[in-house]
Amino acid sequence: MEKSGMHATRLAVLMNIAVFLVISSFATITEGQEFSLPFGKDQSFNPYSHGVRLLSMDVPQSWDLSANVEYWTSIKFEANLKPEIRRACFNFSGGGQSCVDVQAKDVKYGSHPYFRVPIHIPVGTKRIDCYAEYIQDKETNRTNTITYHVIVLKRPEE
Repeated sequence: MEKSGMHATRLAVLMNIAVFLVISSFATITEGQEFSLPFGKDQSFNPYSHGVRLLSMDVPQSWDLSANVEYWTSIKFEANLKPEIRRACFNFSGGGQSCVDVQAKDVKYGSHPYFRVPIHIPVGTKRIDCYAEYIQDKETNRTNTITYHVIVLKRPEE
């Protein structure tokens, strides 16, 4: 009886060590190596870089899109430092492109950083692609591109 109990204890210790080694091998990151989570090829973010990655874009919903109306768009991003975001550029489905200067007062840092810019959305737009340009080490860099699917609300039947 003592032998089987001792054997079970040794086996449990060896299993715990094996599990620990497997888990720690996944958690090891050496400096200079890109850190990526299993989100997909384009969604990894390197924590050692000073880059900016756009996360999402929010456009106010409207009953009818109008080219004469400025829609204040909020764009959430992540960055390791406080980047100097200069411009946001938009490509609209059905054609058309627009770049807007980002004012420093419209960039908010903190635990959920974002910036806001006014855009004019062409009527009939179904999708908006967006990227931003920012300054890093005195050079202009470009972020990843994110996509927003436009939702046009239908008026209730009266």
